[in-house]
Amino acid sequence: MTEGIRRGGLALACIAPVLIAGCVSVPRATNELEAARAAYRAAQADPQVQARASAELELAERDLRDAENLQSADAAPARVAHFSYLAEQRARIAQKTAELRAAEAAYATASEQRDRLQAELRQRNGAQPASSGETAPPALRRQPAR
Repeated sequence: MTEGIRRGGLALACIAPVLIAGCVSVPRATNELEAARAAYRAAQADPQVQARASAELELAERDLRDAENLQSADAAPARVAHFSYLAEQRARIAQKTAELRAAEAAYATASEQRDRLQAELRQRNGAQPASSGETAPPALRRQPAR
């Protein structure tokens, strides 16, 4: 009986460290810090973000630096996770802001082009003799049925 208890105790002593090691995981704050770093790197690598959302990118960098400093100082994981979350969200905001500003610029360019074409069309129509009195542009006038 004692031999069985010894074997059981020995088996438990051998298995316990393996079980404990399996239960140990990477702290949540470290995972969130890595996610923040990845989001920041992606935003920083985007030339549109550099050109159109540099202020937002700087805020993300500041929060990421704060999270890294807190982790280095062995601060509470909740604080590290909080600043990591802020940095990740600010990096995403920087990317979305750059996309929005690029879309606004494209819209403004398209509007300018449309206005220029409309002015050119009005100028052409003004230079043509208005024999029939029609005010519609030539492209929109009805062709007579044949």
